[in-house]
Amino acid sequence: MTVMKTTFPVAASAATVWGILVDFKRWPEWNPSVPAISGDARVGSTLSLTLAMPRRPSAKVKAKITELDPERRFSWHGNIGVDRFFAGTREFAIDPQPDGTVQVTHVETVTGLFYPVFRAIMGRAIQEHHDNLNTALKDRAENMK
Repeated sequence: MTVMKTTFPVAASAATVWGILVDFKRWPEWNPSVPAISGDARVGSTLSLTLAMPRRPSAKVKAKITELDPERRFSWHGNIGVDRFFAGTREFAIDPQPDGTVQVTHVETVTGLFYPVFRAIMGRAIQEHHDNLNTALKDRAENMK
């Protein structure tokens, strides 16, 4: 199992960050790591995603929304076959700060028997994928007018 967890400041409101995260139609405008996502923003909805890994082929996957707490938390879980083989969970937590900004925590957890093979093939691209999404989300939120 691998867990990638980052927390970063965003000079924008929780409402702004939340609006970006659940506006799936606009993800291609800002998100190089998940350039395509479709589905309904509701718990239990199945999302169709394209995951773009730096210097690697993109992967098309499906995931189910497991949590939607407006302006606070958004997460999904997907697998290939069954969780035992290869599964991933992604979570975004938004923590409002007293000054009107937020701290965003982005967690990716990847598990399964095939994960070591995936990691060997993808290498550093996995962390870059995670970091690129963080940077793009921060830039989008801070530059919204």
